[in-house]
Amino acid sequence: MNIAIIDDEKHCVESLVLDLQSLPIKTNIVLKSTTPEDCLQDLSQLKIDLLFLDVEMPILNGFELLEQLTQINFDVVFTTAHSEYAVKAFRNKAYNFLLKPVDIDDLEQILSDWKQQNETQNKLLDAEAVHKLLTTIKTEGLLKNKIAIPVAEGFEFLEVADIVYCQSENNYTRIVLANQKEKLISKTLKEVEQTLNNYLFMRIHQSYLINPNYLKKYHKNDGGYVVMEPDKQLPVSKSKKELLVKLFEVISRNQ
Repeated sequence: MNIAIIDDEKHCVESLVLDLQSLPIKTNIVLKSTTPEDCLQDLSQLKIDLLFLDVEMPILNGFELLEQLTQINFDVVFTTAHSEYAVKAFRNKAYNFLLKPVDIDDLEQILSDWKQQNETQNKLLDAEAVHKLLTTIKTEGLLKNKIAIPVAEGFEFLEVADIVYCQSENNYTRIVLANQKEKLISKTLKEVEQTLNNYLFMRIHQSYLINPNYLKKYHKNDGGYVVMEPDKQLPVSKSKKELLVKLFEVISRNQ
């Protein structure tokens, strides 16, 4: 049984390793880390049966880590010191969990149950169950609003609230941030739009996707354009003009 352990506290990682080694069920630790943001590539490439994943971690928590993975070919056991996470995150029984400090009997039971369920066939985690869980967690406010973007060294994490707009550049997308920095990534605007679909970004043009929170003005003249903070003009396609007008009407009614 191949095991991965991710927890920002080193003593928790080493303690769990010792507990696993003391049990009669044979396990092989293929990954142990205290920096979840560095594990995305390993989680996609390594053969892992069970991932023991801490919930509360800086930079990237356990829920956020799972959200960044395009495919999950292993089962997940969350480890947490806070039972309220268990109540919210495991309501649909998509995952198992261990409360800290880890009880050795509970740990052995989880390994035994997993082994029994997987003796006849390898079980892949239901992708629909994963997305259902992540949606529930996000609704409950447990996920910070971050997305991962590919960079030369691996991935960089951006706060969605910092994104002003995204601009298509053929098979690349330029992401413009509130601090006026820019990120050019090897994804199409359509792919970025799908990633930001849950954050109410608006496609105003074939080449532009905007964050309405940074929208200052809409001009109907000269073919139609918007002004984004601080003072960037972006064109609006004819098919999107009505949508923008309705947006301003909604904003006006709620002021």
